[in-house]
Amino acid sequence: MREQLSGRAIAIAGKDGQPHIARPINATDTGALMRCYDAMTERGKWFRMLHRLPHLSEDMARDFCSPDPDRDLCIVLEGDGPLKGEILGGARITGSADGKSAEYSVTLRPEAEGLGLAHKALELVFAAAKEMGYTRIWGTIHSENGPMLNLAHSLDLHVHRDPNDAALMVAERKL
Repeated sequence: MREQLSGRAIAIAGKDGQPHIARPINATDTGALMRCYDAMTERGKWFRMLHRLPHLSEDMARDFCSPDPDRDLCIVLEGDGPLKGEILGGARITGSADGKSAEYSVTLRPEAEGLGLAHKALELVFAAAKEMGYTRIWGTIHSENGPMLNLAHSLDLHVHRDPNDAALMVAERKL
């Protein structure tokens, strides 16, 4: 899957029947990523960052747009119609230093929610993580983030309370 995504886009179908383009993030996406984040609800931003962050700074967005090619992968979902050229969201894996596990995350702006895109984007990055040699993926989810917990269950992830923070859940599985 990583090779399929390497440097090109692939179409994934949403529940709306429309093809949505998934492609690797790149350095030119900084502005679009900032606009995507700004389009999210305050609650969505809080669930994504697990703290209040009203806006992504240009430096933060630039960092997100430059994943380590040896350890990480980030894909973005492109919009069409009135959102042509905009980022609807994306999914990423961030590899651990030991090369055995990778943390995952997913983000969608409200217009893209409910289309099954988060599920499909995570399937893409999970497959890429396996190809990269990772044997375990995991993510942290706030215990009040019902849609993300449901998504984790639909992806056959084992969900359990974070032993270090009662407000958080950990969703993980072997690859």
